[in-house]
Amino acid sequence: MMKNIYIALLCTGLMCGSSSCSDFLEAYSQDMVIPSSVTDLDEVLLGSVYMPSSQISSGPSGTRSCGFFNILDDDVNTGLGSATGENTSNVNGWQQCLGPIFGYFAWQMEVGVNYNGTSVATDVTTWKDLYARINYVNVILDEITQLPHETEEDQAAYLRVQGEAHFLRGWFYFVLANLYGDAYAPATCEEKLCVPLKLTPYVEHDKDKPTQFQRATVKEIYDQVVADLLVAEDYLTQSPQKEDHRHYRASLEAVDLLLSRVYLYMQDYAKAEEKADAVLESSLVRLASLSMLSSTSPFLTSTNPELIFSQGSNNLAPTGIFTGRAGDFCVTKELRDMYAEDDLRGECFFGIASNDSISLNYKYERGNIRARVSDVFTLRVAEAYLNKAEACAMQGGKDQEACLLLNELRAHRIENYEDESYSGEELVRQIRDERRKELCFEGHRWFDLRRYAVCEKYPYSRQIVHVFNAIGDNTAYLYTELYKLEEHDAAYTFAIPSTVLEFDNVPMENNPREEREPLSSE
Repeated sequence: MMKNIYIALLCTGLMCGSSSCSDFLEAYSQDMVIPSSVTDLDEVLLGSVYMPSSQISSGPSGTRSCGFFNILDDDVNTGLGSATGENTSNVNGWQQCLGPIFGYFAWQMEVGVNYNGTSVATDVTTWKDLYARINYVNVILDEITQLPHETEEDQAAYLRVQGEAHFLRGWFYFVLANLYGDAYAPATCEEKLCVPLKLTPYVEHDKDKPTQFQRATVKEIYDQVVADLLVAEDYLTQSPQKEDHRHYRASLEAVDLLLSRVYLYMQDYAKAEEKADAVLESSLVRLASLSMLSSTSPFLTSTNPELIFSQGSNNLAPTGIFTGRAGDFCVTKELRDMYAEDDLRGECFFGIASNDSISLNYKYERGNIRARVSDVFTLRVAEAYLNKAEACAMQGGKDQEACLLLNELRAHRIENYEDESYSGEELVRQIRDERRKELCFEGHRWFDLRRYAVCEKYPYSRQIVHVFNAIGDNTAYLYTELYKLEEHDAAYTFAIPSTVLEFDNVPMENNPREEREPLSSE
């Protein structure tokens, strides 16, 4: 039985939703164990902080933590029905699309609303899940300093657990910041509100205080993310991860790659380059060969040499999801057309449905399987190439180095590739396009669009239109609606979950997110 820290059982998250936190204090687990060693805390880290892989059969979901990331951006749409009354057997797809996930896909103010507005599902799942894991980290970091670690083995475990815990807390706050706070802009980050920052291992609750929690600024959250990752880097340098644990537990390479991403978002390009370099200098990871890009076998698996770290579910893996059929999700033609004829990613990643819509093919393993590579929480070496290339291009005077990185990545993706040379804004555009092609459906694109919009040197924002094809309970095509996300739209930032706001007598300030009507229907 998994050992749990007694206090963590009372602290399942930052918010208790609409129920009273005092109720938690009156309930006690029958298997409470006070930790006596670092090993006990290691078990808690594995059981309560890391996000487990899971068998997914229903595809994207707003009721599963981080289950909606890949249906928000300009790479996804829904498959077309060829005529009124057309039937489809794709039950899983249309049930998910017409359920709570519609509100995310159509950028609704209430993201849990279904397509006909008859019900609204909870919008707090991701918030509660990430804060619960953060709180377990807080408990672990508080308890670990009180435990003995005199032996060489215990000292190594002490350092490693510290490193892993800080890494995970940093990543979870980074995700929360990019969902519920504005994109990091150096000029406004000290003013814009983000999410509450909680680093204590106990539940704060003062019944006489009207506001229990306050939102930190974007800068404060990012500063904490960087601080956590730098601490993780120090600890994991002293106590490196075991080789057989590298893919599913934090390693030095994982920390450095995430740091390079965070610095890129902060527009601190020199540091982004430095941390990407640290990853590229590692002998433990390398780019996959062209032979691994096949239309009949998955690309991103646990055996791919590019994989650095992965945790959590893959919501895109089931066979019945992203098929492109009527009522299901499909890949946009715009994205598919970006791949050159000799680019093997095109045939590997995508297929064609019977209605000519584009399906997601073999980027991941398909079928009702236990996910081994997450579609959101994955780090791989290709990102390090792109992070460094972008960082070099943004600094000026390093265009040639950026081109070398871009060309090396493309040579591992495109048959008979010949090097190209770019400079200035065109170079940045090429890197951004390559990032979109390489990292599609890995949880990057939505966050990338947010940060491009506030980029000081080369800002970029675009209008996105989602086509929603409604399928009725009898699996018959009903109608088509168009939903538009404007440039710099407020809906790029999610509203604070309603149950979190309802917890306080005086709620935290919320993010503006307007009602959104379809452009047209037929």
